[in-house]
Amino acid sequence: MPRSVVMPAALALALLLGATPARAQSVQITPFVGYAFGGSVRDTALDESRSFDAALDYGGSLSFPISQSWRFELLYSRQATKLANGLGPSLDVTIERYLGGFQEEKGEGNVRWFGTVWLGATRFVPGLGGYDSPTKFGAGVGLGVKTFPVKNVGLRFEARGFYTLVKGEGGAFCANGTCLFAFSGTGLWQGDVSAGLILAF
Repeated sequence: MPRSVVMPAALALALLLGATPARAQSVQITPFVGYAFGGSVRDTALDESRSFDAALDYGGSLSFPISQSWRFELLYSRQATKLANGLGPSLDVTIERYLGGFQEEKGEGNVRWFGTVWLGATRFVPGLGGYDSPTKFGAGVGLGVKTFPVKNVGLRFEARGFYTLVKGEGGAFCANGTCLFAFSGTGLWQGDVSAGLILAF
C-alpha cells in the first residue's frame, strides 16, 4: 500500500482511538429530566400515613475527572409533588437535593457504564407559607449508561435511589411549635429514573 495512504490512515486511527480517553477526561455538564417516586410521612392530625405522589423531576450534574475511570460529581435535582393518599387535603411539596460524590466509569468506545455514590442534603419545601422547610442529611446511589453519538455530546440514562436520614419523633412543616406531619421511622427512601444530555468540554 502506498505510503501516502498508510500515513493518513494511521493518523486517523490514532485520533479515533484517542477520542474515548480524551472524552473520559473531560468536564461534563448534564441537564436531565426524570420521573421520581416513593417516600411517606405521618399526618399528625389524622394519625395516618401520607405518601409523596410520583411526579416529574429535573436538575443537572457537573462532573470533573480525577483519574482515567473516576470522576467527582455535583448533583442538583428538584421535584414538585404533593403529599396525598389520605383523608386530609393534599399538600404541595417541593423536594430539592444537593449532593456531591464519586463516579466510576467502565467500558470502551462510545458506550460507558457507570455507578455513582453521593452525600449531601435533602430539603423539603411546603406549598404553605409560614411553615419551615426542613433540610436533612441525604445520600444516593446511581447506576446508568452514557453513550456519545458525537465527540462532545452524549446521552445519559440513569436509575437512582435516594435515602434521607430522619427521626420518627422529628416534625415536618412546623410553625409555632405545631407540626403538620412527622417523619416515619429513621429513613426516607425515594428513587427516580432519568435521561440527560451530556455536554463535554
